[in-house]
Amino acid sequence: MRLFTKITLTFFLISFIVLSITSTFLFFQSKKLIENEISHKIEAISKTLANNIDLNDANLNENINKLSKDLNLDFIVIIDSSYKRLTHPNKNLLGTLVEGGDANRAISKAESYISIAKGSLKRSIRSFSPIIKDEKVVGAVIVGVFVDYLNQIIFEENKYNIALVIALIIIILLSAKLLNKNIKNVLFGLEPKQIANLLARQNAILKTLNDGIIAVDDKNTITLINDKAKEIFKLALVDDDLIGKNANIIPHSNMNEVLSTKKAEINQEQKLNDITILTTRIPFFIDNNFAGVVASFKDLREVKKLASELLDTKKYVDALRANHHEFSNKLHIINALIENNKFNEAKNFCDELINKNQDNLNRLTYNIKDKVILAFFESKFAFLQELKINVILNKKSSLSNLDDINMQNDIISILSNLINNSIDALNNVKNKKIEIFIKNNKNYLKIQCKDNGCGIKDKANLFTKGYSTKGELRGYGLYLCAKIAANYDGTISVSKLKNGSSFSVILRINND
Repeated sequence: MRLFTKITLTFFLISFIVLSITSTFLFFQSKKLIENEISHKIEAISKTLANNIDLNDANLNENINKLSKDLNLDFIVIIDSSYKRLTHPNKNLLGTLVEGGDANRAISKAESYISIAKGSLKRSIRSFSPIIKDEKVVGAVIVGVFVDYLNQIIFEENKYNIALVIALIIIILLSAKLLNKNIKNVLFGLEPKQIANLLARQNAILKTLNDGIIAVDDKNTITLINDKAKEIFKLALVDDDLIGKNANIIPHSNMNEVLSTKKAEINQEQKLNDITILTTRIPFFIDNNFAGVVASFKDLREVKKLASELLDTKKYVDALRANHHEFSNKLHIINALIENNKFNEAKNFCDELINKNQDNLNRLTYNIKDKVILAFFESKFAFLQELKINVILNKKSSLSNLDDINMQNDIISILSNLINNSIDALNNVKNKKIEIFIKNNKNYLKIQCKDNGCGIKDKANLFTKGYSTKGELRGYGLYLCAKIAANYDGTISVSKLKNGSSFSVILRINND
């Protein structure tokens, strides 16, 4: 739906609701006033007639009907104390009894009152007044006006209000059109949905970027900063509430220089207190007019971390290369045995190779029913074997099918971080060994990872964010495991073994 349509419909809806409520209120107020006015009128007439009526008048019906017509009333009915009609616009009803019981109070209790009900003619508003002679009720006067006549009067009273409401709606629609035109000029012809998509896309890009982004206008005032930039500034003890502030608050920002030269600076080192960042500053223009500078930067330590991870990948490639060489040697052995007609020895050698890790594979397939976790274990175990690490799935392990993508991802994250932590602990160990245990029931899921590595040095700080004894920008894996456990109202613990350590994670399963 286009902008004009939305604005028009919105204005129309609001105006319609407001005007409807107002009109309804005025209508009922007018109706109430008119009803009260008519009620007072017919009440006065009925009381006057009751005080002056002569029930023995031979021309009573004709006189009363003529009076009703002269007073612009719909009917005047006279009844005696036995509820018999003495006068009525319809001569056929003369002498008949009044029905419905509305006249009871006038006859039996000598009360005067107003009633709205359907009589022998139509639904009407009626005034009842008792006729009292010698302190005795001898009859009653009923004066009435039909409700449809009342509605006609109300409409006549409100027709100008209805015309005013229609005129106001037309004025509001014209105002909406003018407002729409002005808004489109301000927004360069873009529809709100297009603007929202652009902003959403920009915010999504800014959030997913692993670089800090900050933008300033031509006055060096900060107009944009993404989450990664806030994170880096916070680590550097720089106030993260920077929007609207001068960029000079950032140490060695050099934004002023780019603002004056309008020339880009690429991959410049910049000190933020104790942190060094790698910054690129680029000027930007709007409609060929200089508008400001955008700077992108990242923590130099993250660059070093990336280099370190690439180095780890290289180690894995080297391990694969070594295993490839070993596998080639085994193929040569099999080939030599076959060429020398030693078929039994070749078969036994192949069986030994096949069965070498078959126990683990069989145990995985039998005990791990969740296909996603099983696939993770198979790939991770293969990786560990390439690293010459003896990995074992505890025979008491048992994992049913989870059917919960979020939990599967969390379990994989925990297992991956615990196994990687054990790999690091096995760096200087000869006979490297990792044992994995995983089991779930209706209420809980337990994961345990044991290794025969170097053990634990500082148990108190193990799950603190950023804490590590392995160098800069480490120490996030165990912190992440602890955070996931907390999300499940679970626990994470570590035990020091005689040789190595054991990490246990327990997750509470919500079966609601």
